[in-house]
Amino acid sequence: MLKHFTDEELFRRPLSELQKNEIALLGQPHVDEIDTSDIPEIRELPAGTVRGKFYRGATVHLTEELRQYFADLSHRKGVPLNDLVNDTLLKAVAVAEVAR
Repeated sequence: MLKHFTDEELFRRPLSELQKNEIALLGQPHVDEIDTSDIPEIRELPAGTVRGKFYRGATVHLTEELRQYFADLSHRKGVPLNDLVNDTLLKAVAVAEVAR
């Protein structure tokens, strides 16, 4: 679960009313209301463009019970959640291969 930070925790001082109003305005425009007329339309990709260069694979959705289990375990062990889940899956694959 994500921690909700107070203004003081984020900025070390409370936000002014002007700052609060400016932040509130940032979330207001709808996509249809944004003026994109000064952005040129791209009809073809530039030379050297690589599709999928930063693609990192498929997303896996865990049940809430498994997510919490692995999150707690990774915290207790002091290892990144991603590494713990990948190591666990690699071990499960090895066991499945032996069982063939």
